[in-house]
Amino acid sequence: MGFKYDLTAVDILKLLGYTEPVGKDALLRAEGEKNLKLPPALFEFWSLAADSPLFKTADIWTKKRDFFWFSYDSIQEWIDSDKEYWDKAPQEYADNEYYQFYKLPREKWGSRVENYLLIGSDFGAGISKSGIRLNEIGQDDPPVYILIEEDTLTEWNVLDDHLSDFLMRSICDVLCCGEYDTAARVLKKMGWAAEEAHQEDVSALDMNALLKQRSEYGADAVCGCAYDGEKRLLIAARIDRADSRNCRIMAYTRRN
Repeated sequence: MGFKYDLTAVDILKLLGYTEPVGKDALLRAEGEKNLKLPPALFEFWSLAADSPLFKTADIWTKKRDFFWFSYDSIQEWIDSDKEYWDKAPQEYADNEYYQFYKLPREKWGSRVENYLLIGSDFGAGISKSGIRLNEIGQDDPPVYILIEEDTLTEWNVLDDHLSDFLMRSICDVLCCGEYDTAARVLKKMGWAAEEAHQEDVSALDMNALLKQRSEYGADAVCGCAYDGEKRLLIAARIDRADSRNCRIMAYTRRN
């Protein structure tokens, strides 16, 4: 049979055992309340991954409490926490971006920046946010944008041309256990054996077919996942072509 390389993030979730749409009802309610339809891939991914400990240290948000949080909500939250200080000495805050939004009616914020559905952030460091532009959310596979903390609130830039790429990279980076061993610990409890591997251990892999996805962990880093159904073996790999020290291959084998 050999390895299968044309996997999606949802395919991988299901292979790992996430087959119940535990977040579906919450998402449907939120869609109704917000009068907004999520892209199908994000809806299915969040349905299966909702509140999973697998993504505790991931850059993608999967907790139900974080679903349907928007960039405008973040701006409003900041305003609500600081406006009492601004009102006491407005001249001191004239150059503050959040103050400028405070003085502008919310219905006019769009003249300064688009609203984004936030779907993730840089775990731990908190130096970036990822989101889908609200006026593009009706697309099947919309772009994902990033806002770096040190930039202005209007400087959202394209992170991935397609949501599917963002989802795939997110799950690959989690499974590679480069910074955190969260995936290995969680999946062991779910009946998987997890161990680090080397390229010579998986010589049957077609690395060109495997490494199709850009990784955030290194300027020249790429990642990917492959599955051998006969061996019940899932491989997650991240290879930095510029730094061999930033390489990681994890092998997950289903025990039962």
